[in-house]
Amino acid sequence: MQKKHIWIVITILYCAAIFIATASPSMTGNSTKSFIAEILKLTPEQAATLNFLFRKSVHLSAFGVLALLIYQCFDREKYVWPWILTTVYAATDELHQAFIPSRTGSIIDVGIDSLGAIIALTLARVYMEYRKRKLQKEY
Repeated sequence: MQKKHIWIVITILYCAAIFIATASPSMTGNSTKSFIAEILKLTPEQAATLNFLFRKSVHLSAFGVLALLIYQCFDREKYVWPWILTTVYAATDELHQAFIPSRTGSIIDVGIDSLGAIIALTLARVYMEYRKRKLQKEY
């Protein structure tokens, strides 16, 4: 199997994992807030703040990883398509959540997901440029 095909399969499996996670009742905001409050022995206000930061960090990182997986499926010089596809998937995931009891779809979360993709792709680009310059200096 070609390397790109393997990345495509991994990306599809990762998208499926996101879909399953967002459909799970144990992944709702109230569920994670209760867990955080209980484990860390926080007040409801402290737990709500920490839960918010945790959940938004998960959005940034999960969709950053998705963008990097999609990036692996394309020509390595293309950064726009992985960002667009990640943002579109984020929008469909939020739409999916709008139909699940105890979940809501949020355009703000799509923006956070898109930002996570931009950050991850930018870091990848900076790293690739750094590596390219380092290799050029060696020769």
